Amino acid sequence: MPRQMPRLADEFARQVDRALLLAEIGERIRAASDTKQAPWSELRPSRLEAFYELAFLRVFIGWEAFLEESFVRYLCGWVATSHSPALVVPAFATIDAARFSILGGHGFVTWADPNRVAARCRQYILAGDNFETVIRSNQSRLAWFASIRHRIAHGSVHARLEFGHATMGFCGRRYPGASAGRFLRDWNLWAGSAERWLQTLGSELKNLAFQIVP
Repeated sequence: MPRQMPRLADEFARQVDRALLLAEIGERIRAASDTKQAPWSELRPSRLEAFYELAFLRVFIGWEAFLEESFVRYLCGWVATSHSPALVVPAFATIDAARFSILGGHGFVTWADPNRVAARCRQYILAGDNFETVIRSNQSRLAWFASIRHRIAHGSVHARLEFGHATMGFCGRRYPGASAGRFLRDWNLWAGSAERWLQTLGSELKNLAFQIVP
């Protein structure tokens, strides 16, 4: 009998909520502080933006882990709410065997690049499965997510340029200094309710996770 997929999407959603709380706590402390006291001045915008960057890194790291852990289990024939993708290879006997095959002798493979994730799906899973469909149908936006992650982690000209492309895609503007924190803390004017871009992006990844592991 196929093994049941653990509630990986639920766990990822909890990780996202915990990460977003980092930024929210900073906002709460600053809002509750007297403008003449240290907490208010210490939590100036540039430092709050650093909280937002850290929160996003945690969200994105959790997303990469979610993709890998759900993928290797699907390759072993595990079932999520009656769904198990049709494989183009025999199901692997163990998670370690599936992971070893994916690595292909390398120390790691990327789960940040949606193009490579989609191509990996084609190697193992019959075309049209929801895993590949979710990645391909959100390919551009997921690439923008990765560009935000790379901008936080790297100061290269390329990282700055790609980040600018990402924010143009998300909200139609670039941010001074290619500041990821400034973008993530900015209000999403297209949202139905008052929320910052960090919240929007976290919610979007949670929704995608529940589509991959229903």
